[in-house]
Amino acid sequence: MISAERVLALAAQRGLDAQDLLPEFVREAQKLAIPPTSKFHVGAAALGASGAVYLGVNVELPGLPLNASIHAEQFAVVTAMRAGERALEAIATTAAPCGHCRQFMNELRGAASMRVIIPGGGGGPDDARRGHLVLPLCDLLPHSFGPLDLTHDASLPLLLEERHNGLRFAPGSTPEGSAATELDRAAAALALAEANAAYAPYSASPAGLALVDSDGVVHTGRSVESAAYNPTMSPLHAALVAAVGSAGMGDANGGEWRRIESATLVEIRGAPVQYAGTAALILETIAPRARLKVVACEKVG
Repeated sequence: MISAERVLALAAQRGLDAQDLLPEFVREAQKLAIPPTSKFHVGAAALGASGAVYLGVNVELPGLPLNASIHAEQFAVVTAMRAGERALEAIATTAAPCGHCRQFMNELRGAASMRVIIPGGGGGPDDARRGHLVLPLCDLLPHSFGPLDLTHDASLPLLLEERHNGLRFAPGSTPEGSAATELDRAAAALALAEANAAYAPYSASPAGLALVDSDGVVHTGRSVESAAYNPTMSPLHAALVAAVGSAGMGDANGGEWRRIESATLVEIRGAPVQYAGTAALILETIAPRARLKVVACEKVG
């Protein structure tokens, strides 16, 4: 994340608008990508309504199917979500966003008019966006299928907007007793908070997850659904975004993932969507020594 104050200062120093800086941020973010399979480095930089900029990179997980990857645009949106950003005005990317990412960004309020900055086009020698096209997302995703096509309720909060899913731990499910450490209880509480903020309007299956690394640092994530289903991010993937963003975890060989020591998943037992199986499979591959603990939650009332 680049603070609004820093972005303003850089823009003023260069005599540019904040949006004009995004392609430069993309080039820097691109260097931090983790693509062991494709070797294709992708960067993204999203401008929030607050004026802050959120960076994203593509993250590929060794030994797992390609659809287990995290796209740079998803990374940037999830980073904005974690920071409490409520709207995005523009996003710049290394290349034109794939259909997967166009659909994922369609969950945002006003997505159709959000500006997407991609390589291509002309511009004068003094144009900071020289060689870039600026298009509204609706031009890249015409005749789109989105939230209202499934929910038919314009009043429901969309991605990045504040929500509380009204969840609590199910009776007897919280980590207790001498075997549960203070860190176990803290991780469960953080995972429940993520589940309560999760974006799950289509399945009513909100879930949250907390990863604990070898330094005792906790990285959290929540489920983020898409009206098209497949671009949905699991709470584990969102937590991996947090781990890469805050701790620099992840590398081309996958060795950094082995720093993950435990994962606590909070989800509604019996809900239509369950994440425990997928989380176990991914962790077994990238962090085989990590312990997965599943804690049940329920709707209040």
